Amino acid sequence: MSAADLPDELWARVLELGAASSALGFRDLCCLAIASRRLGRLSVHPTLWSELLSRDFPSQSTSSSSTSQPQQQLHPKSLYKTKFERHKVRMAEARRRAVFEAEARVLASRRRLAELEGSIREEGDKMKTAAQELDNLERVS
Repeated sequence: MSAADLPDELWARVLELGAASSALGFRDLCCLAIASRRLGRLSVHPTLWSELLSRDFPSQSTSSSSTSQPQQQLHPKSLYKTKFERHKVRMAEARRRAVFEAEARVLASRRRLAELEGSIREEGDKMKTAAQELDNLERVS
């Protein structure tokens, strides 16, 4: 018996178990969708995408009362795509903020380093002056 001989119900159950057990992510599901027409048809089932939605975006429950009416009518795959794109934008913004904060810390450290170098030069000049005065005092005595 080959994989092609398995009925759609078994394939659908395999996909459901994969999504429910976290063994199958959205990328895997998308890759399976392009593997064959049959898997493409089975991979758009709303329960699969609802499972991925609740797993990948648990804080953004689709059953909350604040959810708008048009969102409830969206196919779970479309809703997943929307939430994923928003999440991707938020993550990119967070990375940019982290980079800006790191750059600000580097800049502050460079300023502090320049201040310390200036202080060291001043102290070096003071030491030279003190050494010259000491040398002058020794000559006088």
